[in-house]
Amino acid sequence: MTPSPDTAATAPARSAEGVDVPGTPPTGHTPPAAARPRSGGRERYLDMWRAAALVRVVTYHVLGWIWLTVLFPAMGLMFALAGSLMANSLDRTGTSAVRRRLRRLLPPLWGFATVAVTLLLVAGWHTAPAARLGWGELVWWIFPARTPPVSDQPWAWAYNTVLWYIVTYLWLVLLSPLLRPAFRRWPWQILAAAAALPIAFRFDIVNVGGYFNEQATNVSSYLACWLLGFAHHDGLLRRIPARRYALAVLGLAVTGATWVLYLGWSTGNYDLNRMQGANTLWSLAFIAAVFRFRPRLDWLGRIRPLDRLVELLNARAVTIYLWHLPAGVLAGSLIAPVALSGGWLTNIVFRLAVVWALVAVAVALFGWIEDLAARRRPALIPARVSPARPRPSRGAVPAPVVAASAVSPAPAVTAAEVGPAPGAAVPAVRRPVRPATSGVRWHGAMVSTVGLLAAGLGIMAVNLWPGVTTRTPQAVRQEVTYPLSDLPMLVDGLSAEAKSVPLVTAESPTTTDRPTVPPGGVTLHGEVFPRAVLTAAPSRLRVQPPAGCERLQAVIDVKADDAQVTFAVRADDVTVFESGVRGPADGAERIDVDVTRASYVDLVTSSTSGGAVGVWADPRFVCAT
Repeated sequence: MTPSPDTAATAPARSAEGVDVPGTPPTGHTPPAAARPRSGGRERYLDMWRAAALVRVVTYHVLGWIWLTVLFPAMGLMFALAGSLMANSLDRTGTSAVRRRLRRLLPPLWGFATVAVTLLLVAGWHTAPAARLGWGELVWWIFPARTPPVSDQPWAWAYNTVLWYIVTYLWLVLLSPLLRPAFRRWPWQILAAAAALPIAFRFDIVNVGGYFNEQATNVSSYLACWLLGFAHHDGLLRRIPARRYALAVLGLAVTGATWVLYLGWSTGNYDLNRMQGANTLWSLAFIAAVFRFRPRLDWLGRIRPLDRLVELLNARAVTIYLWHLPAGVLAGSLIAPVALSGGWLTNIVFRLAVVWALVAVAVALFGWIEDLAARRRPALIPARVSPARPRPSRGAVPAPVVAASAVSPAPAVTAAEVGPAPGAAVPAVRRPVRPATSGVRWHGAMVSTVGLLAAGLGIMAVNLWPGVTTRTPQAVRQEVTYPLSDLPMLVDGLSAEAKSVPLVTAESPTTTDRPTVPPGGVTLHGEVFPRAVLTAAPSRLRVQPPAGCERLQAVIDVKADDAQVTFAVRADDVTVFESGVRGPADGAERIDVDVTRASYVDLVTSSTSGGAVGVWADPRFVCAT
């Protein structure tokens, strides 16, 4: 996943253009002193988290680092921040806030859709989407109540894979006018029910089914995060004593992390996006720690380039989110022929640099749509909209603020706590220090524990724990295999069957030396495989696995001299394996990919070399009986 479409930066409550701005109180309401953002304070802090989440999403999709999902659950955080902004808009403008949010969301999507659909049609999209509405499915590019369709081109998935976030955000916005009054009346009961909902979905206690099943599942996974944003906006989190709050977050974090660890340990896959229920609990713990721990960010204002970068990322978040995956696919094609000297770090930095350069081009071409949607004057580079940060004069005496206020403000601030006005006599009574110190300790313990759990899950996800393998011994089960050549397959929308193309390898140049190859088989480097599927690169082979299948096994290799091919396996449009660029000199590689609960699996080969052929030798699904 990803970034919130609520991209307005910190500004006065309502600008001349009528733009919703995060963190501003309802009209006519003056927040307590502890709740008002100070210079470099809370709202810039949340802007920084939103920008960091956006960078994390781009990095995850470009490099495929699964461990990033458990180390930093960015999607849940983005929904929580968006929920806080939505609550603010509803309080100020009522149900018209829905119209404003749609106005901010849909025009950037329409600009993206214009380019994507046109490109897909020009590239040969002639077959109606395989869904209930046929060509009518294109309506979801206009109003994304479902993930919009794309063609069967091998690169088309890049244009709709990440749009589930836009769809889920839209549904939560539409539901918010109903959720808001219910949450105000029963906040903790509603939040607890929302946290339990994805668990009920996970264990089939609740099952929506039907045309909008995917959307209902995604909404249930992130509804609690959205409502936690409501609680943050209403100040409910600040009213909980530090000790009680920290213990609740620690309990939630341990429960969520344990569930994530169990699922990752038993399956070998730590992708948080595929862990319904565990995803919600771990995300809630992470978000609650972020919302309560609020350090001052005066230092960010002094680093002008970094402060400006945070602001720009927030101002163009929707455009960056929509275009980063097509940019990543294009970057992979551009840098595939480039041979870089240096280690893996050089390659990673170079790839990310190319992707962000292409994203910058997309932002320059289409970012102005976000300005129009926000009723701002279109600009290549958004102007600063944050209020100037006042600097205290040297002679000014700042109001005394306890150390805990930089971390978590008290529920209410009295005049004695704020401090005397300039020139007033200082009271002789000293403020108690113990409660503030206690709050700091509890918040520090909370943040440290959540951070350590996140780091531990990240380490387990990359198998770096010394002497430990992230897979528990499983009980012996009966398994059955289904060769892909026995199943219906589609290659770029056309029927395909297993190809019988024996390879004459360098190890067996003569007929007498070459091993006997059975019909439909292939020889790779002297080893005979009884079945094989050969696909031209680029292409995509789609197959529906039988019920109960958990793994896809195959041996991949390249058939063609001086050809370079990248192999990938996608389960329900989520990449679960990618080989990187391979050539004949790399030899054959045996793969074993987790495709548990996948409704369809795509075998994707891509190449910039002409006449390249990808070999999937002995491809089969392994299923439990």
